[in-house]
Amino acid sequence: MKIILGDNQFFGVNHFDLKKGDETKKKFNTSDKIVSFINKSLEIGFDGFMINSNSVGYHVINNFKFNKSKEIHYSIPYPHKYANMVNENGMLSLLIHLIQNTSTFKNIIAGSKLLFTRNLKSLTSLALNLEVPKNLKKGSHIYLQNIITDLLIGIGREDIIIEFIRSVQKIGYRPGIITLNPIILDRLLISSCQEHNLRNLIVCFNINKIGFNVFPSQKKVEDYMKLKHSYKLMGMSIFASGGSQIKDSINYVKKFELDYVVFGSSNIDNIKNNLGLLRS
Repeated sequence: MKIILGDNQFFGVNHFDLKKGDETKKKFNTSDKIVSFINKSLEIGFDGFMINSNSVGYHVINNFKFNKSKEIHYSIPYPHKYANMVNENGMLSLLIHLIQNTSTFKNIIAGSKLLFTRNLKSLTSLALNLEVPKNLKKGSHIYLQNIITDLLIGIGREDIIIEFIRSVQKIGYRPGIITLNPIILDRLLISSCQEHNLRNLIVCFNINKIGFNVFPSQKKVEDYMKLKHSYKLMGMSIFASGGSQIKDSINYVKKFELDYVVFGSSNIDNIKNNLGLLRS
C-alpha cells in the first residue's frame, strides 16, 4: 500500500473544526512553507503527495522541484478558483484568464469545438490545458475532482468522465477519479471501459472507521473494497477529519487491500507517527 500526503492542511479544509482549519491555513501561508512541509514528509517516507489546482497548488507544481522518485497526484479543476475570480473582479477577469491561457493551437481548437459544436466532451482537453502546469512531470496522476465527477454522474454525462480518462492517458499522465460514491462509479467504469484502459486508473473515495462521509453506506463501501477491480483503490478521509481515534482508524483501514491511502496533518511529528503505524 502506498501512502500519499494530502493537502487539506495547506488550504484550511477541516470538516469537523472550521477554526482549526483556519489556523492551519495561516500556518501554510506561503508556497515556500508548503513545499518545505511536503519535502520533509517525502523524506520521512511518504510515497508522494496530492495537491489541487488552485492558484497556490498550480504555482507549487510549476515552480518547485521534488524528488523524482516520488509520485505527484494533482486534482483538477478547482471550481472555487473561477468563482472567486468572477466574484472579486467580474466576468471580464475570467475572460482575460481564458484568453491568456488558451493561446496554444490545441487550446484554440478545443475552445472552438466547444463553441461551435456545443459538445461538452471538448471541455476535457480544454480543462487539461488550462489546469495542468507545464512542469508537472509525465507519469504523474491527474484526478477529476469529486464535485465534478459526482455532478456529471448526476446529470447523466458519464461520457465526459470516460473522455477525461482517455485524454489524461493521451497526454502522458495517469488518470484518477475522486468520488463520494464509488459504487455508482464502478458500474459506469465496468460498462464503459475496456479493462486495459483502467490499469493505471486510481479511484479515490472516503473510507473510515466511523463512516463519516462514506457513501452510499459504510457496509457497501467495505464490500466494494473486498472485490477485485481492474483499477487501483485509494482511501481518503481515513481519520474522519479528526473525528476518530488514530490507532483505531489505522487498524481499520489496514484490514482492506487498498492500493493507496492519502492523509494530511499540519504537524510533522503526527505525520511521522501515523506513517509509522501504517507501515507497521
